[in-house]
This record gives sequence, structure tokens and C-alpha cells, in this order.
Amino acid sequence: MTTRITRRALSIGTAAGLGAPARLAFAKDKLTVVMSSFDMLFWVTLTAQALGYFGAQDLEVDIVRANGGARSLAAVAGGDAQFNIGAPASAFRARARGSDVMMIAPAVVQYVDNITMSGDWARKQGITAQSTYQDRLRALRGMTLAVSSVGGGADQLVRFLCKQAGINPDRELTITAIPDGANMLAAMSRGRIDGFVIPPPTGEDAVRNHGAQPLIWAGRGEVPQLDGFVYIGVIARESWLTRNREVAIRFLRAQQRAMTAVHNAEEGMRAREAVWNGWHSRTDKGLFDEVWRNAIPAYPHSVAVEPAMIDRIVAFVNETQPEPLDAQATRSAWTNDYAAAALQQT
Repeated sequence: MTTRITRRALSIGTAAGLGAPARLAFAKDKLTVVMSSFDMLFWVTLTAQALGYFGAQDLEVDIVRANGGARSLAAVAGGDAQFNIGAPASAFRARARGSDVMMIAPAVVQYVDNITMSGDWARKQGITAQSTYQDRLRALRGMTLAVSSVGGGADQLVRFLCKQAGINPDRELTITAIPDGANMLAAMSRGRIDGFVIPPPTGEDAVRNHGAQPLIWAGRGEVPQLDGFVYIGVIARESWLTRNREVAIRFLRAQQRAMTAVHNAEEGMRAREAVWNGWHSRTDKGLFDEVWRNAIPAYPHSVAVEPAMIDRIVAFVNETQPEPLDAQATRSAWTNDYAAAALQQT
């Protein structure tokens, strides 16, 4: 049964629009965009909001934090929001079960779960900044690694890497569930774990303030097989897209403009400051700037969807998860049509 999120419930996590241009005399098209948090996975969309790119496309966008990927997707599937910035694999599974959700653009194109090790483990294994990728893979053997949940994305990444290294993840290392980055940091500082797997900014914090070292940071493209992996995409219902084609194209134009800004030195600085001021002003500025700098390679240069992106998602999911993605359902669960039109008109 699909869980519906009412507009009243959605309004609790709403992010205010920043830097929006003056309202025109006519009404703008109103959209609700749902995401699970305001962290680096969603900074392209937050940039489009903060720098007024949605407003420039005559869109009035309400950005909502739904506190969870499943709730975000359910909001779109149930008609309470128009766009979900979320995991394509979840949308593909929903499509196979009868939903009409589909991916129309990438938003993050790296697998952003990063493996960070304690300074002690780095010294014990002889791992330095100059160590090869193969040496780093071998350093997984014997580790006690924390993930937020067994069976989740971080756990899948570890098992994928262990297979590359010829390591049995159930016998030659220990994977333990520790929810929340702060708890992982505490466990590592006490010597209970040798490292952890989690998206930014916990790894940067550990390196910056706790003597830790990067082991394999997939978010920087360090895993060749996952370089270009669409971790987060733009999800919408096919039925809504058909009725609102021009609105969807304008939304993607704003996304494209934000992507271009993030990768531009001058505009990227404006975007970074606007996102920090709007959603992260309580975060240490130096740490935020470091996370932003590390995150840039994870953002695509284009909203275009390519078949190779989908093939990479399907291959990884079907190798690491017990329930494979349905090939036929997946073929109908994405389109480049709206992105192509947005790029043509940009």
C-alpha cells in the first residue's frame, strides 16, 4: 500500500526560496519537490532554488524535506508532489510494481558512500595518499567497518569492493551497523571500529578533526566500475509529465543551469555561499566548503539520460541485491525526452 504524505505534513520540512526574482504579474506554475534531506545529494536543486533559476523559468517551487527516501518517492507516486530527487533504483522497483514513476534526469553521478579508515588502520596497513587502488582494496581484509544499516547502500558497496579484491565479506572482515555519522565517529575514536562507510560530511570531519584517512572515496570517482553511477535522479510520474510537458522541461532547464553554475568557478562560489546561507549556516564553514569542493565531481554536467547510465544501475543492483531489477520494467522507467528538449531550448 502506498503511503501518502499530505501537503500539510509536507509543509513541515519546507525550505524557503532564496534569491528569487521579483514576481511577475501572472501566476507562476507551482511545484512541490521532495527530497530526503538537504545534504550534498541535493545541492544542485538547492542551487537552482537559491540562485533564482526556478523563478527565471516561471516556476514557484516548494522544496520539502521528507526525512527518508521511501517517503519522498511515495509523495510523488501518491500525487502529493511533482518531483522527487531520489534513488533511481527505488523508482525502477516501484515501476515494476505498477507505479508510473520514472527518471527523467540525473542529479548525482557518483556512488557517494565513502570508506574512511582510522589513522591507526592506515598505519597498520601502510596506506598513504600515494597508495594504489588495488592496495586500498586489499586493506579491507580484516577491517571492522561500520555501515548505517546492514543490506543498505553502504553494505552493498563494501560487498562489491570485496568481490573485486577476492575477499569474503562474511568471513574476512566484520560489517557492523551503527546508525548516524556521529556514532560512527565516536566508535572509531574508541577503537571499536577501524573505519566506516557513509556519505559526506562524516568522512571529511573524521579526516579534518580526528586523524582519520580516506580509504576509498567512491564519491570522487575512485571506483572505476561505479564512475558515472547515477546515485540520485529526478523522478516524476509519467502521467503528470504527459499532462505538464512544458513545465517539466522548464524544471530541467533550471536544473541544467544549476549544474553549469556548480561546475563554474565564479558561479560555483555564489552557489556554495547561497546553499550554505540557506540551509547549512550552522555547519562549520570550513568543513562545508571542503565537502562542497569534494562533491563537485559527483554532479553531472548535463541533465541528459544515457542508456549506459541505466545499464550501470541495473548491473550493480543485480550483482549486490537479492531481488534483481526487472529488465522490461526498467526499460520503461526512464526517458531522455524531457532532458533533450530542455537542452535544446537552454
